[in-house]
Amino acid sequence: MKTMDLILIIVGVLLIAFTVTMIVIFWRMGTVPDTLITCFYGALAGECGIMGWIKTAKVRHQDRDWFKEDQNKEV
Repeated sequence: MKTMDLILIIVGVLLIAFTVTMIVIFWRMGTVPDTLITCFYGALAGECGIMGWIKTAKVRHQDRDWFKEDQNKEV
């Protein structure tokens, strides 16, 4: 299993656990900590955004390598 796949699984589990916890808190207290929710989802979005940026950078680099390889084969 690759590192990014593991991180995505952890993010998914955390997202589900946090959402369920917030639902339970709302049932018991009648309100939820809005700032905590905003920060949590912001952190997860930031992590996923950085991982997406890393993935696209890797794909661009691989495409460039393939392009150079193709040019060398033609010559």
